Amino acid sequence: MNSSTPLQSTAILEELSERLVNYSKKEVIFQPFSLDKHLYMIHSGKIKLYKNSEDGRKTILIVLGEGEIFSNIPSFSLDEEGVYAETIDPTILHVLSHKRVESMKGTHSLTVTELYSTLNQQMKMRNLFIESIMYTPVKERILFLLSFLMKRFGEKQGNLIKINVHLTHQDIASFIGSTRETVTSLTKELIKEGYIQKINRNYHMVKGTDLS
Repeated sequence: MNSSTPLQSTAILEELSERLVNYSKKEVIFQPFSLDKHLYMIHSGKIKLYKNSEDGRKTILIVLGEGEIFSNIPSFSLDEEGVYAETIDPTILHVLSHKRVESMKGTHSLTVTELYSTLNQQMKMRNLFIESIMYTPVKERILFLLSFLMKRFGEKQGNLIKINVHLTHQDIASFIGSTRETVTSLTKELIKEGYIQKINRNYHMVKGTDLS
């Protein structure tokens, strides 16, 4: 399990969740003006949180996997308004309503504290990544991103580490603040130079090229 949520809290959330919901690939879970507010925990699959800029460009904030939490409840989210949540793979989510989360503050106060701590860690992780790439050339940003995702979703395969997240060139561009055309050109260079490989739609990092 790739989870930053404490195991005890994970078990309690599974017990308290009102339902398990299946989502197909690339399905929007919530958007900025969704009326329904929930806390979600990922049972299986992966999701991305992102924002749209005024010129229509998408900025991916983070990718989350099994056991991790996210929310569009204002009092239980560190994000400002304007965030979308969308699945990357077919995904199953534990869903807790706003009302259920509020009731947890009285019955499971320690769990609520741990979940706030988890959200804080997510925000710190995002901020560290952004700081790491802020002033670096785009080519290095791509390697930083792949290193960042490798640490969270990597699977050793001989001399390679498979990143178990399907990334298009547009996804990479949305993460690092570049264009799809630039990313397409530079990933080809990185493959030719032996830093990364792309096998069956997944990027693989060659051991020793981690920059994060």
